[in-house]
Amino acid sequence: MQELLKKQFEEAFREHLGIIIRISRAYTKTRQDLEDLVNDIAVEIWSSFPTFRSDSKISTWIYRIALNTALNYKRNERRRAGFLDKESLDNIINTLYAEDDNRSELLYNSIDQLDEFNRAIIILYLDGKSHEEIARITGISKSNVGTRIGRIKEQLKKTIIKKV
Repeated sequence: MQELLKKQFEEAFREHLGIIIRISRAYTKTRQDLEDLVNDIAVEIWSSFPTFRSDSKISTWIYRIALNTALNYKRNERRRAGFLDKESLDNIINTLYAEDDNRSELLYNSIDQLDEFNRAIIILYLDGKSHEEIARITGISKSNVGTRIGRIKEQLKKTIIKKV
């Protein structure tokens, strides 16, 4: 039973790794912090995995865990021992940085200037989540999501214009 659970976890983690990386990038500034946060999220997903009830999509559930972990990480700034083996994590991070370009770096730097809650909303939005899904993940109303996204876009636009 434990082996089946581990296999399901690994499959879900691999399938939703993009979510985890995007959220981690939005809440960290250094590669080491990024690695630490990815590990923290992996630990949280693993420890909560047996309680997933399929009331929502697994991607929504993973988003919620990842965002809550990132917010806690940012608040506490504590470090834990690695959960993923170093080689796997290095491969993930190297792939991410190899695919990065200047525009996405500018965007992430601008997103980094947002408060934590707005940062979470825009990451979900950029990942293609609907207003309804964002509302479910963050716990605010659908109309509030739309209003916040509009304001966040304007704020990002002004920040990016200043930098270019």
